[in-house]
Amino acid sequence: MTLGTDKTAMNFRRILPEIRWQSCLSPGLLALLILLLNLWLNAPLFFSGELPFRGSVAGGYVSMSRFLSQHPNPWGWNPLPYCGLPVQFMYVPALPYLSALGIRLLPHVSPDLVFRTIVSLAACLGPVTLFFFALHFTQSRRWALLAALAYSFLSPSYGLFPAVEKDRGIVQLPWRIQVLAKYGEGPHNTGLTLLPMALLAVWLAGTRRCYPRILLAAVLLAAIPLCNWVAAFALAISCLLLLLSAWGEPQFQAWRALAAAALAYLLACFWLTPSFVKIIFFNWPVDSFAYQLGRQQAWALAGMVGGALLLRLLFRWLHGSFYLCLVTLGAFVFGWIATVFYLYGVDTIPESRRYAIEFEFFLALALAEGFRLTLKNSNQTVRLCAWGTGGLLLLAGVPQLWAYCTQGWHEWLPLAPETTIEFQLARWIAQHPPQGRVFASGGLRFRLNSWFDLQQVGGGFETGLRNRVPVDLAWGIRAAGNLWPGHETEDTLSKLQALGAEYVVVHGPKSQEYYRDFVRPERMAASLQPLYHTADDTIYALPPRRLAHLMRPEEIPNSDVREHHDALTRYVAAIVDPSRPALRSQWIGPSELAITGAAPPGHLVAVQVNADPGWRATQDGREIPITEDKLGFMVLHPSPAAATRIELIFRGTMEQRLMAAVSALTWLACLWGRWGTLWVRLPTLYARTRQT
Repeated sequence: MTLGTDKTAMNFRRILPEIRWQSCLSPGLLALLILLLNLWLNAPLFFSGELPFRGSVAGGYVSMSRFLSQHPNPWGWNPLPYCGLPVQFMYVPALPYLSALGIRLLPHVSPDLVFRTIVSLAACLGPVTLFFFALHFTQSRRWALLAALAYSFLSPSYGLFPAVEKDRGIVQLPWRIQVLAKYGEGPHNTGLTLLPMALLAVWLAGTRRCYPRILLAAVLLAAIPLCNWVAAFALAISCLLLLLSAWGEPQFQAWRALAAAALAYLLACFWLTPSFVKIIFFNWPVDSFAYQLGRQQAWALAGMVGGALLLRLLFRWLHGSFYLCLVTLGAFVFGWIATVFYLYGVDTIPESRRYAIEFEFFLALALAEGFRLTLKNSNQTVRLCAWGTGGLLLLAGVPQLWAYCTQGWHEWLPLAPETTIEFQLARWIAQHPPQGRVFASGGLRFRLNSWFDLQQVGGGFETGLRNRVPVDLAWGIRAAGNLWPGHETEDTLSKLQALGAEYVVVHGPKSQEYYRDFVRPERMAASLQPLYHTADDTIYALPPRRLAHLMRPEEIPNSDVREHHDALTRYVAAIVDPSRPALRSQWIGPSELAITGAAPPGHLVAVQVNADPGWRATQDGREIPITEDKLGFMVLHPSPAAATRIELIFRGTMEQRLMAAVSALTWLACLWGRWGTLWVRLPTLYARTRQT
């Protein structure tokens, strides 16, 4: 009896600190403390102004949000970027529409600050969702908190990848915050914040027979692709790893997880239509530094898949836990993707470099769980090895930890937009608005429409473009006509006129602009008239012209102008011909273009606006045909008339409306399945209450 009593007392003394810990701090309070810590460390993200990192593409997201705050129609047309494109194909909708709502509700707050506040808050919530994910599987607040703190403070990528260390920047920040502030990875960070909640929901949906859990998993699975497609690809990889890790788990039913995934697509298909998915699928590798699935990529993929399968077999042989298996597989797969790129320069998947933040997420969880299980080992030597390893890792992270906590905010406080060269150039253009488009290069093309409504040749994001000819021509212009040596000036002018450009913004080698992507900027000065010059930045002008022109059928490009220069020359000659009647074109709204003037017999109307199945054209109330030239622009076929009015109206496609209807019906069915029976039972419940 004495021995049993002593053992009970010893066990009680051992678990007493854990009981005190559990009783003092609730999970909600710990989560709040983690959030406040991240908000304090990253406070400059929430200050008004332009962050000093000039390579950020965040202005492109702000441009979309600002446009949607004024024109929220998801089936409309945005005439400002890339010679015009459908609203649906600007980007996935969650963050632009959420930011647009914030812009409408807070009209006196700059759109940039509204968007940055949303994505920065999401990034600061990343350690919080990691905490809850770890807490569910470990049932230990202490270890979940440790993982969240390590994730908040430390970035192993700096020590593992020399390129990341070289890209550290002006301050010490965790890599996920660094890519947010320096490169504009706000949507990706938002998707990463939702990732642990989505994985947890899928696990719960697969382990418990309950419709609300499947619905919750479907909503979270749908939310991430609607935030960012890079995060969506990371989600797809993570879900495959979850299914692989759950192999052999008796309580997990894979069909429930697959049902949640299918339901997620039906919930999101109002935006993720088959056409949208197809365009993103084929454009993304092109925009990812021309990713191609060659021999090196095939070997990298084979190594990644083979390593993941070997790890899973090892866990099955050792009877390892599902949670440790999942986070270890995640750390291995995303670590493989990042390592093969940063150390060997090979993209295992498109844009492999961007998945370093997923690697850090899974690595923090895997290390914390590995230490937790090792310290529970009965062998004292094993425990000492764990303490030693943990101490060495902590020692290696001390410089990061110290710099991050003591550097203050001064070095990366936002600047007044008026002090940046991009805003100064954009403001001058807005004060002298062109009739045609602006050919903005570098970072200005991302930021231009975040401040002013100006049509431009470029824009923020090219992955949703149906027509890539203007993008390729713009690359040739910045490359200073290298495609046709000896005809550089002629080639550059022809391309600019074909794209409807009136202003050309050129950043010289000494410009404060970050990208400075004109290879030979001095060539612009030899052929164009300078209108405005400051420091090493110049705005050049071409003769102003409208976007609609009369042309004969043989002048319409019928071959790829990127390869056949003669077709472009004929087209441009017709545009600049002063002898033919001029057409007047005017945007009535973002989705309606009116063209007035004469329509001589045998002439067509070439409109320098991207063609799309959603356009409809009427001439004096009668519908007329629309075709597409090899520039990807619209060609109208009017009836001859001395004076006529043609109206182009964009209403979207039948596919968009059909998929929206499918999505709406799915949402209604899901809501009815969740709460509909309650409404049916309400009269009965009310009658029973009255009787009682």
